[in-house]
Amino acid sequence: MLKRKISFINFTVIVCGLIIAAGTICLLLMQKNLIKEDTKYLAYTELAQEVKRAKKNIGFDENENPYIKSDFYDLEEKDTYNENVYVFLQSRDGSFLDGRMPDDFRTGLDIGLQSLTKVTFQGERYYVATRRGKMKNGTEDDSFYLVCAMISEQAVKDNYRGLWHQSYLVIGVVGAFFILFALLLRYLIAVPMRQLNESIKKSGENLDFTDSLEYKGCFKELQMLTDANNHLYQRVQQELERQEEFNANVFHELRTPIAVMHAQCQVSREVAEKKQDKEAIKSIEVFERQTNRMKNLVDHLLQMTAIDRKGTTFSIEDIDVRDVIESACDDIAYIDTKHITFEYSLQPTIIQANMNLIYIVINNLLSNAVKYSNEGAKIYVSCGEKDGKSYIRIQDEGCGIEKENISKIFESFYREKKDRNAEGFGLGLSQAMKIAELYGGGIYVESTKNKGSIFTFFIPKP
Repeated sequence: MLKRKISFINFTVIVCGLIIAAGTICLLLMQKNLIKEDTKYLAYTELAQEVKRAKKNIGFDENENPYIKSDFYDLEEKDTYNENVYVFLQSRDGSFLDGRMPDDFRTGLDIGLQSLTKVTFQGERYYVATRRGKMKNGTEDDSFYLVCAMISEQAVKDNYRGLWHQSYLVIGVVGAFFILFALLLRYLIAVPMRQLNESIKKSGENLDFTDSLEYKGCFKELQMLTDANNHLYQRVQQELERQEEFNANVFHELRTPIAVMHAQCQVSREVAEKKQDKEAIKSIEVFERQTNRMKNLVDHLLQMTAIDRKGTTFSIEDIDVRDVIESACDDIAYIDTKHITFEYSLQPTIIQANMNLIYIVINNLLSNAVKYSNEGAKIYVSCGEKDGKSYIRIQDEGCGIEKENISKIFESFYREKKDRNAEGFGLGLSQAMKIAELYGGGIYVESTKNKGSIFTFFIPKP
């Protein structure tokens, strides 16, 4: 089983390319073999014709030596005369008698009586055909010379040059069409598939399934895939809305009994203090502390449910971030037991947002910094505007965050310290990130273990 997945489009293109390449190579080899056989036949036909024509134009001098008459080279017979064919006469022992050879080379060939043979002459390969010459009396049996015709192998192959050019042209055209086919296939399948994948991935990351996928191509299978995903989107969105509605109802229902328990704690404390019952007071304090803890958790969950719910609107106003930061720092300093010192670098920063939501973000980030800082540490708070964004930066000198955990700290209920007795519910940073995303911003984190962390909340300027 393949462990590494490959693109279906690439696989299809590669396989089709290999098939076309293999087919092209086979056709070229077949054509080469056919031309090779046809070349031999064409050479034989051409040479046999020239030998036959030469035998009709042989004369004898006064010494009975044969020669080729000038009529053989008569221009009037130009249509039948092939200048690439060399015709000559040679004796049985190989001596050149008369005729034309390449570069007027006056020597014979070491050949016998052959219907067709191939020789190498002056570094070039030639086809050669030989026939018995006619004697003066017209007989051939006792002839002492041969009529020879030769033609270079390349000259015969040149007859097929046009065929080779046409073959290469066809291969080029097929290759061009294949490239266009691959590009078209990529455009019609790979691009829409990538777009669908990115849309699905984005929806999964944001848990937002309200936008339907669209496919405008011509392939039925991709349309079926798109429709199936849209149907799945619809079902998932319905379930998310039911879950949000259920959570909101549950959290609202929990507020009433928690408020009643909190009120009863206060009444019970007053009664126990009047009776000076120390054991009862101690038990009531534990119960009251856990009740407050439960109340804070429900409040956090209600706020996050309101932020997550689609269609929820929050009032917007111009906010001076400096005032909100100073107010949040004063509130935390009032209940702080670690004697934390705040240092400010606040620039004029006006944003348009909901005051309560911005206060929640700043309070959560400050509380997180205090929680993980040492006794008597400093926390540096700054705000300003840069690159079209408004930012709030909070830097502490605490324990820092492990690199592999930075991507997890914004998950709901995640806490780097697994101690069950640790303060908080692991919702503060998740809530802050949701508010940042609500305004099109985010939170950037820089942290070094045992040296502290820097949290930068930013939203774009209107």
